Amino acid sequence: MRTLTLAALAVCMTLAGQAAAVDLDHYLRRDKFTSIKISPSGDYFAATVPMEDRTALAIMHRVEGRLTGSFVPPRDNHASDFHWASDDRVVIGLAEKFGSHDAPRPTGELFAMNANGGRGELLIGYRATARQGSRIQPKKGDAVAAFLADDLPNDPRGVLVTTWPFSADPFTRAERLDVVTGHRQVAARAPVQRARFATDPQGEVRFAYGAGGDNINKLYYRAAAGNDWTLVNDENVSGHIERPVGFSSDGTLAYLIVEQPRGPAAFVSWNPATGERLPVLSDPVVDPARVIYRQGTSIPVGALFMGDTPRTRFFDEKSTDARLHRSRET
Repeated sequence: MRTLTLAALAVCMTLAGQAAAVDLDHYLRRDKFTSIKISPSGDYFAATVPMEDRTALAIMHRVEGRLTGSFVPPRDNHASDFHWASDDRVVIGLAEKFGSHDAPRPTGELFAMNANGGRGELLIGYRATARQGSRIQPKKGDAVAAFLADDLPNDPRGVLVTTWPFSADPFTRAERLDVVTGHRQVAARAPVQRARFATDPQGEVRFAYGAGGDNINKLYYRAAAGNDWTLVNDENVSGHIERPVGFSSDGTLAYLIVEQPRGPAAFVSWNPATGERLPVLSDPVVDPARVIYRQGTSIPVGALFMGDTPRTRFFDEKSTDARLHRSRET
């Protein structure tokens, strides 16, 4: 027994010595950047910067390599997501951490700033309505939470947001938000409670999907702005949930993810003119982990599946999109 004890002690001492020799800094060191996005012009890139008690955003000039602007939120607040709204203006979604071990939760606030750090403004959110001296004059009682729905690449001044009223009214709205002035214009009103919206390649709101107090999901479609909503799928009738992920390049087909009661979710194409649904892509084992979009567009072309090994699959395996993507994987 004494021999075993001494042997165990020797092993422990050996392991301890090995652990001391390991440089743990590589494992414990905080990432310098957690997300990086280049501006549409390619002149700048923005990156989130984790700090001890907050997450900031830094903007760098790509060629010169110098810091041009930064956003540092208050303690326990985080720049959780951001998008370039134009060549020189970025929109930042905020999140807040409410407990020491909690993950930051989105607050529905959107902050915008120029690439040079100028014109920083809290455009929308519960703290924007209470600010004094802001260039934005919020309407009385118009407190809402807002979440980016489409960055509208063809509109250098605007983005599309989904707004949630801070009231008993559970019906959301899709609004075009001017990222300079903060002015908002209603683009669509939801036909179902707690709805999200999806747009076509031109940035027009075409789908709304959500669930009311009965937790029954519904998907609605409209052919154009101002048209009435048409019910496309009712979970209570079909037995499954459908949600949109985008349109084909010519706009004639919409692509939906169908969440089946049993088995993995599948992609289908849906023709708004005829109502025809056709299977497009699915995996026999796992749900799609992420939709793959054509570079620089909102046109879906495939998906990433995370089974025993990560793998990408495409609506058309012989397409230029598939070949381009695969060439980058090798």
